[in-house]
Amino acid sequence: MSEKSVTAIDITYEICPMTTVLVRLALDGLPPGGVLVVQLAGEEPHRNVAAAIRALGHVIVEDISRPPAADGAPRYDLTIRKSSASTSASSPSA
Repeated sequence: MSEKSVTAIDITYEICPMTTVLVRLALDGLPPGGVLVVQLAGEEPHRNVAAAIRALGHVIVEDISRPPAADGAPRYDLTIRKSSASTSASSPSA
């Protein structure tokens, strides 16, 4: 995998539902097979983003727990591979 195909976003400062929206927008901008690394904080955003990613047909390649944030919220890094099927809500259907 080339480094050009990897994008990273930090959404540790966001709350639901914006966490899922921002991940979805980032994935929409990637080519099929592209990789997105998402840094997020909190159990609810972690659970919701992971569920949305799977529901859209993408693959979570890696799910890493990191040391808690200053406020005690658990932090995670999700590495996601975009599926080859088009799952964008904004994509016109043929």
